[in-house]
Amino acid sequence: MIALQIDDIRQFMLHLFSKETFDAFWLYEAGVKMGVSYVIDGLLNQDFYDTEERENLDGRTYALWKEQKQIVFAMIRGHKTPENMKIVLMLSKENTEKMILQNNLPIHPEDVRGLFLNIHFRDGILNCTTGVSLKTFTLEKSLDYVWDEMVRKYFKYQQIGAQ
Repeated sequence: MIALQIDDIRQFMLHLFSKETFDAFWLYEAGVKMGVSYVIDGLLNQDFYDTEERENLDGRTYALWKEQKQIVFAMIRGHKTPENMKIVLMLSKENTEKMILQNNLPIHPEDVRGLFLNIHFRDGILNCTTGVSLKTFTLEKSLDYVWDEMVRKYFKYQQIGAQ
């Protein structure tokens, strides 16, 4: 796990809400605290969709960030900055498996619950932390290291300054 403090909050928010930078990620959850608190659970309600719509989800169990980002943006848009905002994004199962295979990691993709990017804004500071959740206990940390490095490289590629 790494914790990165974002240098330019405005630029990061542009990436988060206006660009496609994080669109392929799944939304695990989001929360905004202003005059009232809002919480979004990114878990898809499968019963809401008919058979054809469920097939178009391609096995996804969570909403894509690109499907929900305008809703979250609508909550925070206004004259006052939120007191607190937390957005938890998750790498898709397909990309998780691809990362494991490309790096020859000694872990089975089905043992991974999720690779997370936690975005947290509070008191004028924006932090991003990485996280790995496994279904089994292991002392093996190579997945953690690869995920941390992947996030660092992705931020650098997207020109997101962080320390």
